[in-house]
Amino acid sequence: MRYFFIIDNKQRYFEIETMTSLFLDFEQALIDLRQQGMKLSDINPVSAMADIISDKLYHNEIDKTDIQSLLDEMGQTIWTSQAEALAKQSGLSNLADCTLPDMIAPYQEILSELPLDKPRYRAVFTAHPVFALQPDNSAALCKAAHELSHKKAITPPHQAYQPRETVSLSQEHDEAMLAQTNARKAIQKLNRIWLQIKAKQNNDTWRDTLPTAFGISTWVGYDLDGRSDITWLDSLILRLQEKHRALSLYHDALAEIAVSELSECSALLEKEMAHCAFDIDQLTSYQNGAGDFATIMNAMTERDKLTKSRDFADRLHEIAKHQPDDELALSLLVVAADIATHGFGMGEIHLRINAVQLRNAMRSLDGRGLSSSDGNVSARLLMDRLASRIKQEAPWHINYASVDKETATARRQLMLAAQFIKHIDNDQPVRLLIAECERPITYMSALYLAHKFDIADNLDISPLFETTFGLEHGAEMMSQLFTHEVVRNYVIGRGRVAIQLGFSDAGRFMGQIAANLAIERLQIKITDLVANHFDQDCELLIFNTHGESLGRGCARPTIKDRQNFILTPFARARARASANSLALYHQSSFQGGDGYRLFGSQELADSTMAHLLIAEITPPSDDWLSDPFYEQNDFSLDLFLSLKNWHETLFANPQYGDMLDVFGSNLLPKTGSRPAKRVVQAGNERSDPSKIRAIPHNAILQQLGFLAIVISGMGSAARIDTERFCEIHKDSPRLRQAVEHILNAKENGSLNTILAYARMTDNGFWVSRAYHGTQYHHQRAYRQLAASLKQSRYSAAMKQTVWRLREDLIDLYRLTELLDLGSIRMTGDERIMPDLLHALRLALIMDSLVRVAKVPRFAETNRHSNADLMNAAIKLDFETVCAIVEEEFPENRAQEDHKLAEAETYAADNLNGYRQTREQILAPLLKNQALIRQISQMVSALHLAHG
Repeated sequence: MRYFFIIDNKQRYFEIETMTSLFLDFEQALIDLRQQGMKLSDINPVSAMADIISDKLYHNEIDKTDIQSLLDEMGQTIWTSQAEALAKQSGLSNLADCTLPDMIAPYQEILSELPLDKPRYRAVFTAHPVFALQPDNSAALCKAAHELSHKKAITPPHQAYQPRETVSLSQEHDEAMLAQTNARKAIQKLNRIWLQIKAKQNNDTWRDTLPTAFGISTWVGYDLDGRSDITWLDSLILRLQEKHRALSLYHDALAEIAVSELSECSALLEKEMAHCAFDIDQLTSYQNGAGDFATIMNAMTERDKLTKSRDFADRLHEIAKHQPDDELALSLLVVAADIATHGFGMGEIHLRINAVQLRNAMRSLDGRGLSSSDGNVSARLLMDRLASRIKQEAPWHINYASVDKETATARRQLMLAAQFIKHIDNDQPVRLLIAECERPITYMSALYLAHKFDIADNLDISPLFETTFGLEHGAEMMSQLFTHEVVRNYVIGRGRVAIQLGFSDAGRFMGQIAANLAIERLQIKITDLVANHFDQDCELLIFNTHGESLGRGCARPTIKDRQNFILTPFARARARASANSLALYHQSSFQGGDGYRLFGSQELADSTMAHLLIAEITPPSDDWLSDPFYEQNDFSLDLFLSLKNWHETLFANPQYGDMLDVFGSNLLPKTGSRPAKRVVQAGNERSDPSKIRAIPHNAILQQLGFLAIVISGMGSAARIDTERFCEIHKDSPRLRQAVEHILNAKENGSLNTILAYARMTDNGFWVSRAYHGTQYHHQRAYRQLAASLKQSRYSAAMKQTVWRLREDLIDLYRLTELLDLGSIRMTGDERIMPDLLHALRLALIMDSLVRVAKVPRFAETNRHSNADLMNAAIKLDFETVCAIVEEEFPENRAQEDHKLAEAETYAADNLNGYRQTREQILAPLLKNQALIRQISQMVSALHLAHG
């Protein structure tokens, strides 16, 4: 038997020796239904399969145990596909065939010419809610990828796709720390190889420079964009934990180097580690209600501290320079480089806020509203006034009491940055990421606050361009800022211009491919702008946060593809070929469980980081430099605008919003500590689909079965000049890259699946089930469901959205045939896994809805009504349903035996309470919910996504 998956944009099959007869029966039924559906348009294979399973459940031909066994059986195949994709993406398969130095050997000449100490690349660990797998299962998947790369057989763990019940910030941080530790060790190995290459090149000077070109960063615990549940004490404790962890790594590394001069350095590390541990304990106790604030803070701030990380690195560097033994010197240089790169922490810290939070932080500082451009005062005048204040005003002095009393999020974050720099590490810069940054006054406000808190010399202000307006006007905004002397002086003082691009967030405004194109255009515009304004006085730092809806972390098949998708070889070459040879410093994100999985073991981390290095240093190929997509700018711009407009029209349609809202996030398991919706702040309200965070927006589309945000639009857009599109596609790696991404998403996409879910909200569907009478005992429940859905708009909205998507899909089918890519229609056994998963989940949903419709009516209170119960069920919010049933039909508490003399027979017959309701409704609902969530995990895994 062969079962189909998509990996590397290609059809891949997995041989399964034994499958149960139930799977084989369902497989054949689906194949037959799909063949019938190609001839009879009214047959939806997914819906029909769900009906078959529903009938089998009703007639007791199968039960939930059978479904659980079937899911476990299917999970083995999905697990294998995930492990193989992880091994492929990380490049672990390559590393299994050679050593790390052998892998780097072909790039020795390039590395020998690159400066060791010029920042080149950082991997940024973020904590988006994509921690879907249990930690042990995630570790098992990493192990499986390693075993597959060595041609070993793998076995998935029991309940591999069981969702997490909760995910706390602390758990996210722990997983980030593990991944960061592995990444740091991988960088150390690469730095050792690089130093050895330099030593061969020039044995007299190879010790003179520490390699600091590659590193890591983190915002785990410091991201307050749209959330208010992380306190400043949480962030402070996490920062101290990171310092303690880093010092421990340095201490362990020095202990392995037999150099007597290191004893004093080790003693300093031990002392500071002890102090950090004490501070963490005291602050944790205070959080839990014990201890005196002033006493704890005074002890932490007034003691002697190890805070000058660069001095400490330089001290080790000097010792290494004078070591007679080359091997000992090499080991010590690697440690010193690690400290110089990462300081007394696990990675460069990124604080993230949004523009609204920053504007609110400025309101109290000037009654004339410095932070906004509305009113009677022009934006340019506001900028001039604020620039003058930066020049004239003295900084504030703050302490931890100032932080504790501050209520404005942005000011509190910058105060915290000041305390980090003052009391934890004087030398490591802090990044300030400003989400949804669209106006120059926002950047200037951040610079003003940085000046007032006296951290401008250590803070990189990084506007995040992610909205349509931001992507279209980001270069204009930066150009306006560069006309101000205070901004120019700040940039030259820091030695860099820092920007951030939000791929996944941009996707929910204009579609994923249009966003990718828009971001590249902005990257190029700002590259030219910075090169023209600053000569060689600064570098351009581009931070790409890229979690697309095809799967987190870009879902490209290899690291090279991943890096070239978010910062194309053309954009890189444009920067380095500029008149002033702009220094380009690239950073990119690894988000939550899926991103961390690439660093989930030391073997994976070594391979991932090695391939990142190779991707970042490899010169662009000739076909990228002569790509007609860039040369024929009129065509590429028209294509982009057509694609962007198509998606903007779709997103503005209320029916698309209804499709996203039909079940909300109720099909999604809990995968992170961050709420699915942003914390609403004054000035930040939205009423369209963009109010949903990018991750749940994408995940909802995944779970409904069609990634419209990626797949759709290009078929229609290409019609502007189909013949020219096909001609350019032949010679354009950029256009081929975009089309491949679309087709990869289409391999997992089926509009029949959305229509199957639309039936759940169609009152006519439930009337028909009652009418046919094949499930007689459910007839009244079906009619009640139909009655509850009479006024529902969702079914019609979903159908109309599907018709719109199908119109575009017709054009995509025609386009791919013209491109000689063959048919991209999925037929026969190619969709067995996704179709069967969706059909099983739909059958379970039907079973659950029927059981809710059979709940006895209860006396309505100010807490719950019978309508509330049905409405929650129709939204598939079975957690709320179960909570209401548990409250309205409680178990009887154990009755005390009073041992009265008077006889009674009442208790035996009447004190069973609501046992029947709980046994026949609540217990099955809970079982169904567990199976539904497991299926959600498996659907996500089919997309090689994890949240």
